[in-house]
Amino acid sequence: MNMDKTSTGAPVHPAPDAPVHPAPEAAAGPAATQAPGFGPAPVAPAGYGVPVVPVHAPGYAVYVAQTVPKELRVGAGARFGAYLLNLLLMVVTLGIGWLVWAMVTWSTDAANPGQKILGLTIVKKDTGARLTWGDMFVRNFLLGGLVLSFLSGITLSILAWVNLFKVFGSEKQSLVDSMADTVVVRRTV
Repeated sequence: MNMDKTSTGAPVHPAPDAPVHPAPEAAAGPAATQAPGFGPAPVAPAGYGVPVVPVHAPGYAVYVAQTVPKELRVGAGARFGAYLLNLLLMVVTLGIGWLVWAMVTWSTDAANPGQKILGLTIVKKDTGARLTWGDMFVRNFLLGGLVLSFLSGITLSILAWVNLFKVFGSEKQSLVDSMADTVVVRRTV
């Protein structure tokens, strides 16, 4: 019977003064987790290490990817500014120009036109990798457009208030972000 501490099933955390080793994905470089031309992944502030959790075999530990820190996420003010800018662009371009521009920026910048102008982008919460065009279509059109519009109609717009409280909350995520497991951050390049 093995009585060492790693075989108990409890998480193994490094000591506060122990060095934290980078995750295997980080050692491969930003190109491993980012699309070409996007630039490096958002860098976590000092003190954010990669947590260590044990594997089922005693004595072995693996590195687990860390989520995007809350300090790097964009708050409600920048989101509201992008929303107002999108409304203005829709009126000026009669909606059609904005839609074409949105289709392009979804694939090149993982953002809508208002977010692109303000220097924002949408990334996956667990890896920090920017979304693909398909991910943006699912997030914005299917989840944000169809599902949330339908649910908001059923709940008599109570869902809009829930979304507002979520954006101002500590996670800095909207309902669409929560469903798609994404966050909005400032572009690094």
